[in-house]
Amino acid sequence: MPQPHAPFTDRLFFVSDRRIGTIRPDGSDECYPEFYAPNQAAWQMEYLFPDGQQAVLHSQEPPKNPNAAYSDPDGLAFAKTHLWRYDFSSKSLREILLPPLMRVAGVIPGKNRFLVSGNTDGVASVITSDLDGGNREEIWSGPGYAYGTSLSPDGRKAAHHVTGAPGRPGYEIYVIDLASKECTLIASDPDLLQFGPFWSPDGQWLLYQRCLYRQDPGHDRSDVCISRADGSEHRVLTTGQSHWFATSYGTPAHRGSGSNMPIWSPDGRVTCALLLPGSRSPWQWANGRPDTDHFNRDYLPEQAQGGTQICLIDPKTGKITPLTQDNPPTWNFRLAWSPEGSRIAFIRADVGCLSELWVMDADGGNRCRLTRGRNGTGVDHPRWARLVVPIV
Repeated sequence: MPQPHAPFTDRLFFVSDRRIGTIRPDGSDECYPEFYAPNQAAWQMEYLFPDGQQAVLHSQEPPKNPNAAYSDPDGLAFAKTHLWRYDFSSKSLREILLPPLMRVAGVIPGKNRFLVSGNTDGVASVITSDLDGGNREEIWSGPGYAYGTSLSPDGRKAAHHVTGAPGRPGYEIYVIDLASKECTLIASDPDLLQFGPFWSPDGQWLLYQRCLYRQDPGHDRSDVCISRADGSEHRVLTTGQSHWFATSYGTPAHRGSGSNMPIWSPDGRVTCALLLPGSRSPWQWANGRPDTDHFNRDYLPEQAQGGTQICLIDPKTGKITPLTQDNPPTWNFRLAWSPEGSRIAFIRADVGCLSELWVMDADGGNRCRLTRGRNGTGVDHPRWARLVVPIV
């Protein structure tokens, strides 16, 4: 007689002190698993398989420059990166043999193959491979730098943004048909940085953000937008560049950064962190620096004010519903829904403090802090997973 399947266990994964951490949503069983691979200095979760049995892990060797920050957003300080397939039941780790600097966007449903993207010598490419990195097929390649690749729920299309293509403006969003290999331009404007396309649960819409980068070279703010998957209809869901885009938080000793993305809820609502009027983070981009240096900021906590609210947006009506109302205001960002849509995990970073992992109900109630991370050094990049194992 077949044995009944073990119940799934909800766990939150996050990054802290260059390690992957995990905790249950009730705050119990916090741990920092050891992954046994030589000469790896930093780890993060790349992708979680939907079946809850495996994950793709991303690791980085020690930096070429020992004084470089591990939060370097482009990973340029690191000598080499690796991808690994990890099995939660057997605790086995197997390297995925893909070219350097490739990233896994997902597993194509029904095909047991990865969708992978990467950039080499000014050429961007999207490929598929088997789960060990072999049997590769090129789907698309072109000049420029492409990232933020998102696989549609049915596995038939992929979306990403591209920058640096000769003769092309700013950041543009494209959709690729994996079968025909046709590439369609979705969003392009020389005055806008179009960023981070993310498929809706029904595969009909792309969620993305656009930044007025000429007026905002630090990319601090953006507006939240949606587009039909073929680019035929666009809607701007916010006004005044009110979404917190380029996060900078923490303290000089433990600073974090990175693009903050709006996300879809499981039931198809847009979830994002909107800035309160007049908000100013403690990490300020200094005017006069070149755009390529916008991650190099000054720490001015005495000038900080305001913060963000986590909000839900109805994509049909545009109605915005705040879920958090902090007094005094603080900085909430980096959102992750539970699979069934009843709870939200997020990062909170008070001015002058290290970042923390919090959870709350879908209506904003029952907010609870879970952890400040390994040795109290801060937390980022939460991922909500449903695993087949109770203990990692």
